[in-house]
Amino acid sequence: MLKKISLFIIALLALLLIIAALLPSKFRVERSIIINATPEKVFWQVADLKNYLLWNPWSELDPKLQNTLSEKTKGEGATWAWKGKKVGTGKLTILKTDEFKYIETKVEFVKPWKTTNYGFWNFTPRGGQTFVSWAFEGEFSYPFERFMYFFMDNMLGEDFDKGLANLKKRCEIEGI
Repeated sequence: MLKKISLFIIALLALLLIIAALLPSKFRVERSIIINATPEKVFWQVADLKNYLLWNPWSELDPKLQNTLSEKTKGEGATWAWKGKKVGTGKLTILKTDEFKYIETKVEFVKPWKTTNYGFWNFTPRGGQTFVSWAFEGEFSYPFERFMYFFMDNMLGEDFDKGLANLKKRCEIEGI
């Protein structure tokens, strides 16, 4: 009986390893929204990390979040580091910008697990509105992280939807 149980466990592990090898090693989550504001106004709500802290969904999720901004808070090279019980520990760095059109970020997580991912923002004018897309890409290590593929879109997608709704609300307020 012990031999059969051992063989079953080995076969199950082998099956999981095979499935993991067949799953994608990369992921991309993307959401978008139309905001009734100019690309300039929307761009600076993302590219100025002082503003980013006011609407991003993770600040709201963890009100006791410890935030540290670099001396430079706007544009390329600006960083935001965070530490919290609910959202872990990490750092966001603005890598590239094309003023009022594009932002690329690097997001380094330290806790609860160590990983580096990249964020991409596009701002497209549509009359007096701006079409905003927010994407996030990364890689899964083999074997067990690859099973996260099934959950990434729902996990991050909900946060992105909430963040974009917060961004829209903030950008559509007069005087900001």
